[in-house]
Amino acid sequence: MTLLVLLLAVFLFIRWQRRDTGPAVVKEAVPVPVSRGPVVAPTPGQPASTPVVPQKDPKEETYKERVHDAEVAIEAKHWIDAEDAVKKAREIFDRPELKTLLERVAKGRDDEEAVAKAEIEARRRQEAKWIQTSQREREDREKNLYDDAWNALEALAREFPKILEDQRFIDVRKHLRLVREDADTLNTQYMASARKAFAEERFSDAILWAKRAGDLYPERMAAVKEFQDRVNDLLLRKTMVRVACNVPCTIGSEDPKDENPVRVMTLQPFYIDKYEVTNEEYLGFVTASGHAPPPTTKNVPPVWYLGKPVPGKEKHPVVNVSYADAEAYAAWAGKRLPTADEWEVAARGPDKREYPWGNAFTEKENVFHCNCVEYWQLTKTLYGTMPVDAFDGANSASFYGVYGMGGNAWEWTSTSVMRTVAGKAEDFRVLKGGSFMTPAKAIRCATVYPEDPTLGHPDVGFRCVRDVK
Repeated sequence: MTLLVLLLAVFLFIRWQRRDTGPAVVKEAVPVPVSRGPVVAPTPGQPASTPVVPQKDPKEETYKERVHDAEVAIEAKHWIDAEDAVKKAREIFDRPELKTLLERVAKGRDDEEAVAKAEIEARRRQEAKWIQTSQREREDREKNLYDDAWNALEALAREFPKILEDQRFIDVRKHLRLVREDADTLNTQYMASARKAFAEERFSDAILWAKRAGDLYPERMAAVKEFQDRVNDLLLRKTMVRVACNVPCTIGSEDPKDENPVRVMTLQPFYIDKYEVTNEEYLGFVTASGHAPPPTTKNVPPVWYLGKPVPGKEKHPVVNVSYADAEAYAAWAGKRLPTADEWEVAARGPDKREYPWGNAFTEKENVFHCNCVEYWQLTKTLYGTMPVDAFDGANSASFYGVYGMGGNAWEWTSTSVMRTVAGKAEDFRVLKGGSFMTPAKAIRCATVYPEDPTLGHPDVGFRCVRDVK
């Protein structure tokens, strides 16, 4: 047993010596095949085989990369890059798909150029329309047509939305908005003043304020017109008298010749001013229309001074007006001047009275019905016109309730008569009613006094009539 152990030890010692002194033998690891596809089970009874791994073609891979680059460039609309990628791909393989890519590049270029041309044309049309619209906006704004100007800008923005980015458009619309808002505010204030004056029965002021509102904002004229119609309707009821000519009225006289013949008139009904037109009312006309005011008188106490009635004369009849002045006022007020026949019928009525208030000039020596020569001679009052309602309490109304048809101021009528002046026939107009400068005879209803219509006199005024609709 000991011998066996000794022999085993010697054997191990000899093996160990050979390991250290001999060449080392390195065993290489067996390579493990990598699967590149589905593993096919070997057929039973056959030995298993190792799958073949296909090798990539470098040229094919490069070609695919170039095609991909071309497609990306086309999507990004980088036409030069796309053409360059196609060219490089064709250097590898000249395949039909490359022609398709180049056709896509050509179509993309054409579409892009068409869009660019369309944008240029749109900008050209936008600029032309902007020039036209901006000019219209300026003209409309100068005419106070703010709504039209604003609508023109809005229509431009709807047709060319990109104009909203144009600083010129932004500035013009901002300025117009501010101007339009200011005009709207003033229009509202003016109409509020007009309504206040109307409520206080200051009808001339009401019409004047409404006129200012309409001038400031003409596009609101419908509301202004509706208000003015209401004012005029009330004025018609409060300041005019309806002359119902449903019964015959005798006018004229046997002497002098201008007054004859005596005749019976049956006229169509009409409205006539209850009083002569006052300085206050005429001021409203002058202010609203720009018509020249009456001149300042020199030989008698002035009624107008520096374009306005003298304080205290507002309710006096307006005088120093020509026939054309009176006619212009009547047209502005929506009325007209009466004919001489209409005037006399309104003053005289159907009872053939001599004076507007009756057949006697005065019942008592110190009681007068009008402002005339006899009145100021007896009373020693200031020589001149008086307020139109000064004799309201003296039973001075006519048969139809019209006041002041005798004395104070002559009144223009539209009746024309021919007169010879320096051997030449001239067209004169008939005055009626007498004045503070005439005696009782001139104040008779039948009096006819022809006068040069181009002249104004310190004792000549007018009243208006309106047809019954």
